[in-house]
Amino acid sequence: MKRFYLFLIILCMLPAVVSAQQLARVENVKFKSEYFPFEREILVYTPTWYDENDQTALDVIYVFDSQMRSHFGLVYGLLDEIQYEGEDMLPFIVVGVVSPFVPDMNYNRNNDFLPVPEKFTPSEPYYGSADNLRKHLENEVMPYIDSNYRTSGHTLAVGHSLGASFVLDSFASHNLFDDCIAISPNFTWDENRFANSFLNCDYSNGKPHYIFLSMANESEQTGWPAQWREAWDFVKGKVASEPHPENVRILVNEYPDFSHMRCYVEALTDALPLYAMYRHTTAFTDSVAHPVHIELSGSWLNGDVFITGNQPQLSNWNPQGVKMNKIDDTTYTIDLDLMLPAEFKFTQGSWDNQIGLSNSYNGNQRIYKPSDANKHYSAD
Repeated sequence: MKRFYLFLIILCMLPAVVSAQQLARVENVKFKSEYFPFEREILVYTPTWYDENDQTALDVIYVFDSQMRSHFGLVYGLLDEIQYEGEDMLPFIVVGVVSPFVPDMNYNRNNDFLPVPEKFTPSEPYYGSADNLRKHLENEVMPYIDSNYRTSGHTLAVGHSLGASFVLDSFASHNLFDDCIAISPNFTWDENRFANSFLNCDYSNGKPHYIFLSMANESEQTGWPAQWREAWDFVKGKVASEPHPENVRILVNEYPDFSHMRCYVEALTDALPLYAMYRHTTAFTDSVAHPVHIELSGSWLNGDVFITGNQPQLSNWNPQGVKMNKIDDTTYTIDLDLMLPAEFKFTQGSWDNQIGLSNSYNGNQRIYKPSDANKHYSAD
């Protein structure tokens, strides 16, 4: 109950977020999509000091059912609190995906999340556009986000109910997201179609993946079809009994004291901190070295400056690591071949003499992709 009231307080505070550069902000973006005969909408949250910290790329979290603004606001409100729990915890860009209600076309969120069924014909018409939503995301929304914001290339999707089913299917069968949080997914639709999709996921690419699955008190006793719980129990049993690769972390939680809607707050409270810690403690997996140019400037710098980080080329976190080249009284540079993502810090020979930066978030600095491998940091 205390956590519930905490989130009410956070939600009450959210309208106070303004558009000054140093503060967090939310932007509304509308698309004339080639995949839909109506306008699509997304919300984009950028964290505090995003504009000023222009040398930091951030992971992107896609939140579905963001026509319910509380779903969207709870994610970035909680993440804003998580950021302060550790010095190496970077913030996130959060994108709210809005499912429209179009009465004249008999269209609602179920159309967005459900594909054309393969094994039965539902009595209601609310299905069939899941593939179009995926194309809209892959070909319109994600390129827009990557082009207009500083993104790491890593994505998490958050979905609830049918939104969770869509998220899992898009992750498992279409490689649309790297990680997912699926809260009370419908596994039983179209004869366990989403359950089979998730259980048949191919993890052989070796990439790290974080998957959080949860279910509330949905059962016959609370008015839900027996098949809903049976499909969940089947998936839960398979996850528990069958080994998965070391690069994959699957967490399964149940919330028997909470209803289908009410569990959203509880599940997010558990899933998001674990995800944030997971993302910032995973080792690099790229075996190919990429050329990287790093420059550090600061009017107060003097003496030797070192860079150290998460691989042998960066001295494996030895604080008196790789000595940077002094160009003049205020500028140091270095060119290295690094495996990505590369994590590093600047020191003057010890952890007690770390160099803080004014144009990048505190903690470990990161280079995620070759296109972002030319960095110019400022210590002023």
